[in-house]
Amino acid sequence: MTTTTATSSDLLHMDKPLRAFYQFFLDLIVFALKSIYFILESLYYTILPDRFRKLKNISGQVVLITGGGGGVGRLIALNFAKLEARIVIWDINQEAIKTTIDLLAKHGYHNCKGYVVDISDREQVYQRAAQVTEEVGHVDILINNAGIVCCKPFWELHDRVIQNTYNINIISHYWTVKAFLPYMMRHNRGHIVTVSSVTGMLGTYGCSDYAATKYATIGFHESLLTDLKTHGYDQVHMSLICPSYINTGMFSGVKPRLQTMLEPQYVADRIEDAVRRNEVWCVLPNSIRLLTPLKCFLPAKMCWELMSRVIRGPESMMMFQGRGRVAAG
Repeated sequence: MTTTTATSSDLLHMDKPLRAFYQFFLDLIVFALKSIYFILESLYYTILPDRFRKLKNISGQVVLITGGGGGVGRLIALNFAKLEARIVIWDINQEAIKTTIDLLAKHGYHNCKGYVVDISDREQVYQRAAQVTEEVGHVDILINNAGIVCCKPFWELHDRVIQNTYNINIISHYWTVKAFLPYMMRHNRGHIVTVSSVTGMLGTYGCSDYAATKYATIGFHESLLTDLKTHGYDQVHMSLICPSYINTGMFSGVKPRLQTMLEPQYVADRIEDAVRRNEVWCVLPNSIRLLTPLKCFLPAKMCWELMSRVIRGPESMMMFQGRGRVAAG
């Protein structure tokens, strides 16, 4: 009896459907083996205390924060200044920029520059980016933190408000990333942080413009991550941050039923952690990350009952008294 063994030459001469099936089978095996490793790695880093982890050193790196004049952005600036990074603040409010710079100086950190920038203006973003590169240096870490919210039912939204929300909350990300990504790609290093929102995972009452832009930031972020990884830019890291309501005044008046407002310092600390750990996706609080998939599995009417009767999301948002300025969230 004779036996035959498939050689590489035999595989090349297989019928296309058979070859495709064989390749798919091999890919599944590799995927399964890697999945086991990735799960074990994730569990290891979940239980490993921070003091035993090797966190990224960002001393001397240039960190640019949009919306850094107030709220979470100001605290992010202070956190990274403590790590001896060079801080660049972009904000549309000159007084807010000065307040942030003064706060950092008060704590002994003087390596900070601020620029008045309307991030919805593409040409202004490109001009300021060139100015930052010349005066401070190339940006190593870009934190797209700025955002604005109006919170009205769709039929009460003015056209100008809708356009402004889109320009600031998502379109601006294209201009800032286009301005600073080429340098990161040339050196295959850097970090881009997208501050999105839980409303980008679950539509929210009174946020048909805001939530839509936050959904868009998630799509933009994940697609850009895919582009970079596919073309081998593995050291240009990206972190997606999805916080719930933050107690900065942006969602003043809102009183969630089953959770407390997130404190700005906690959010700033988690963003710092995400950068130093090269964390890909950070949902705050983490419990929401477990709840959001339910909308894909539960009946639609059940989801509405959960949202309206148990969580009372629309009712809590009806108490909105936000400050109506550019801020994080």
